[in-house]
Amino acid sequence: MRMDFNTPGIPDEAFARRPGIPMTKQEVRAISLAKLQLFPGAVVYDIGAGTGSMAIECRRLVEPGRVFAIESNPEAVDLIKLNSYRFTVQLDLVPGSAPEVLDILPEADRIFIGGSGGDIEAMIIGCDRKLKPGGILVMNTVTLYTAPLACQALERLGYELQAVQVNIAVNEKRGRARIWQARNPVTIISGRKGEQF
Repeated sequence: MRMDFNTPGIPDEAFARRPGIPMTKQEVRAISLAKLQLFPGAVVYDIGAGTGSMAIECRRLVEPGRVFAIESNPEAVDLIKLNSYRFTVQLDLVPGSAPEVLDILPEADRIFIGGSGGDIEAMIIGCDRKLKPGGILVMNTVTLYTAPLACQALERLGYELQAVQVNIAVNEKRGRARIWQARNPVTIISGRKGEQF
């Protein structure tokens, strides 16, 4: 498979995978990348990096910027290393949990939250402290209660908020037939931090 293209949405099968380690799927990843509004030279955090799919795509789009892949699962950290090697992409790998590990990082232009570890409000407050004025935070949620809690937290902090729910179905071959196989809906929340004067 050719990997020299530079458009968002690397095919899922191009990434090394391991059971139990989540990955933002191709179509949702492409929309999330669009919501991030990346630019060359940006500093980006990918929190809960999983396989590294978002971090790798971000790094390819922000050259010569920096992407910090933050992940607490040691097996996922190894998988991110493998995938960054596979795509010849240099990531700043940060083993540990956010928001605790964010203090040592430079301020971010963009933050993507793929996993919150359960305390979404603390995560958003921690990210807000590190996000530059005018910066964008994008978060993907799949559980019933996470999306409203995230929206409320961002609105309290004065973010300009957008949310979209994505329902993807992919065509799969089953015997002689081709059927539509639905994936779990994903709510993509994006917020722009207010400018400070």
